[in-house]
Amino acid sequence: MDNYIFKSHCENETKEFAKKFASNSKKGDIIVLSGDLGSGKTKFTEGFLSYFDLEDEISSPTFTIVNEYKKDDINIYHFDVYRLEDSSEFYEIRRRRIF
Repeated sequence: MDNYIFKSHCENETKEFAKKFASNSKKGDIIVLSGDLGSGKTKFTEGFLSYFDLEDEISSPTFTIVNEYKKDDINIYHFDVYRLEDSSEFYEIRRRRIF
């Protein structure tokens, strides 16, 4: 497993980096973004989804916990685990859905 640290100085820089990152991603990859509220995780996701022409469909899953985006044979799941108390809640969500 590789870790990568990217420091952005603005929203557009984050989105452009994420779009390039998406172009090198392959089906089955898991990307974990960690940061405080407002640190740019959703902007990264916007940029990532823009590579798949899905940028107009983005919404932060803060209240839904997970959003699913589909393009052809690609499914992208965007989780926001900020409000979860512990990992058991995540597994309960996963158990109820097919991922």
